Amino acid sequence: MVRRIFLFAVVAMTAIMASRAQTAGNTAAAIRWILDSGTATEQPAFVPETASQFFEKTEIAVGSGLGTPVAKTSEVESITQTMFPVKSKTSSATDANAVRFLVTLKDGIAFTPTAISFKAFRWKTDKGNFDASWLCDDSATPLASGVRPNRGAGSGAAAVSAYSYDLSGTQASEQQFGLCINIYNFDVAADKGLSLGDIVIEGTLYGTVGQPLTYTLTLSVSPEGAGTVSASPAGPAYQSGQQVTVTQQPADGYIFTGWRTETGKTLSAAAAYTFNIKGNTALTATYVTRESLLVNDYIIVSNIDELRAAITAVNGLAAGNPRHFIFMKNGDYDYGTYKNPESGADPYGRDTIVADNVSLIGQSTNGVNVHIQPTMASVSRTSPIVINGTGTYLQDFTLQNNFAYGGNDGQAAALMDKGHHTIGKNMSLVSRQDTYYSNTDFGQLYFEDSHFEGTVDYICGRGDVFFNRCDLVCVNRQPTQGDYKGDTHIAAPYTIAEDFNAPGGHGYIFMDCHVDCKSKTWDFGRGWRGWPKAAFLNTVLTADACHRLGNDQTSGKATDGYAVVRDIDYSLRVGTKGIQSSSDSHYMQFYEYNTMDEQGNCVSPTTNILTFTASDSQQYETILQADQTERFQLHNVYPDWTPDEDCRQVAVSECRLEGTTLSWQADATAKAFLIERNGEFVAIVNGTETTFSLSGSPTDGYTVRAANMMGGFGTPTAAVSTTGITVVSCLPAGSSLRKYMLGGRLVIEKDGMRFNAQGQEVRK
Repeated sequence: MVRRIFLFAVVAMTAIMASRAQTAGNTAAAIRWILDSGTATEQPAFVPETASQFFEKTEIAVGSGLGTPVAKTSEVESITQTMFPVKSKTSSATDANAVRFLVTLKDGIAFTPTAISFKAFRWKTDKGNFDASWLCDDSATPLASGVRPNRGAGSGAAAVSAYSYDLSGTQASEQQFGLCINIYNFDVAADKGLSLGDIVIEGTLYGTVGQPLTYTLTLSVSPEGAGTVSASPAGPAYQSGQQVTVTQQPADGYIFTGWRTETGKTLSAAAAYTFNIKGNTALTATYVTRESLLVNDYIIVSNIDELRAAITAVNGLAAGNPRHFIFMKNGDYDYGTYKNPESGADPYGRDTIVADNVSLIGQSTNGVNVHIQPTMASVSRTSPIVINGTGTYLQDFTLQNNFAYGGNDGQAAALMDKGHHTIGKNMSLVSRQDTYYSNTDFGQLYFEDSHFEGTVDYICGRGDVFFNRCDLVCVNRQPTQGDYKGDTHIAAPYTIAEDFNAPGGHGYIFMDCHVDCKSKTWDFGRGWRGWPKAAFLNTVLTADACHRLGNDQTSGKATDGYAVVRDIDYSLRVGTKGIQSSSDSHYMQFYEYNTMDEQGNCVSPTTNILTFTASDSQQYETILQADQTERFQLHNVYPDWTPDEDCRQVAVSECRLEGTTLSWQADATAKAFLIERNGEFVAIVNGTETTFSLSGSPTDGYTVRAANMMGGFGTPTAAVSTTGITVVSCLPAGSSLRKYMLGGRLVIEKDGMRFNAQGQEVRK
């Protein structure tokens, strides 16, 4: 009897230990493929070793377009890795050229990744690229595209390239996860390919084998007392995949900025956020005070959360209010990875400016980068900011769409403009396809001194849009295949009215613009739908743009490089077939006048009669004469609107630093003044001020910029240190002045007479 009781106790204890061993409570774990065997059957190591009990299997899946792997040792560091050659050359990521490192979980276990890393080199080739993506159950998240690692052997051999990616905040996997590497642009050869090794996946394990997964939700508010939060259903425990809606209500004086994860990532700026829970989740409703943002009529922001809060704030103001100004300090404004919704509102929260008379001002075009990375292509649902109001003014910042464009279809707008009387000044819009999308039938829109960059129809859409002195850059359409690849098109207008003088009938007008070309060929554009119209007047072309202007007749086939570009029809300076079918597109009106090279020589042909076949064939002269250009002038296109006057910059005529006092003079129309030191933000003061007291021990490097009435700041004027002497501002008009120091005092000599800093005559 005693023996039976003892045996029963031992069995029971063993069962309890086994049960405990099958439970992972947020246990840190890592899976590592050393990958030095030259095979695709290598098994990974687990850290800790006991973590292996939570995984059903691991495998390396090699695509059908890749050859038999072999071991290769780099010449520089003697690191041995497994090289994957290609059996057929491809130019982009496909299932056939993928190597997948997969881990399958046991039922009841979830894995939340935190980081992934690996090493790679090219073997005996100057060519080749890879894309990397994270695999989680049935989804894939891009990590990198078009990467070309160092060469491991031969001419130009270098250290093995190391890559690491932060996966903090990534959704947990409950079935299968892993790394996908797509190998392409390599020559077909058994001894050439991509070598991979030391693949490490880190994360945490959670759950109990064989039991349903349940998660907890924790809500908090920052700062404390700034609002109230709730969840429906109330929780705190939820089954995996259960839909949960969290809501918030700000306290008086606070603005909601978004739902933030423990890692600091903002998931949504919506007051009510709905998601399917998949992992233990902690969300914080974050707020800022209205007073903390508003300074001298400007809402000053320095990060993406404050920017979104500011847009929310101005959208919530009553109609008819005066203009509202949002100022973005230099910095990175990252909307993150955007998972495009299939329909309806944006659950992941792009921002739409719906209020009228909003000015969005950056500190500098190169210093303020507002960007987003969509996971799917779309012209209408991917831009970080959408304009849907009247009188929006944009100045001095960059809007960028970082969609992983591979040379094929990849619509990704940097700005979708559904507004009216939008003005862009000193803006930079960067993407590949459909960079700027004017999605407004009768809108009047204007850009001046701005930069547009893209490949396919990168200025597209409806409305009457005037581009004044803008830079247009046709970038390489196939960036992973070397320089000058693919054909690009600048404009794709969808002009809504047949009559040029009717609202919405002017189309796109490019005046005094500058074109550069980094692709194989380019043209001025092609028709989309409606009655497409575009006119290019006084366009200046770089040497590359002059050489490559024409329609590519090879359908993207290889060329002989820069020196010889074959099969280009140089008469087709515009596309004559249009994009849509004949039932959607009527006759096109594309015109050109006085196109020049950078030396000022006219490079337009004297005549260029083309036949347009979007609908019934239409033949006409595309080259304008001087007397035909009048109707395209700004005052005729917009007879009741003067956007060039609205964005006229205001200058600071003088700026001086005397002790701790900064003072200046400027045009009386200045709305405000921006004070900077060595390009760093110091303060914004209103337009009635002409002095500013500096804190600390002032030194050189101060500048002052004046704002126009739309809120945009002009060029900086540097402060001159006078060590107690002010700069002359009241001398009589006349010839030039000569300034010098005499006896420690500033002296200005004019017409043989000397004056002190106060403009008083000084005897010689």
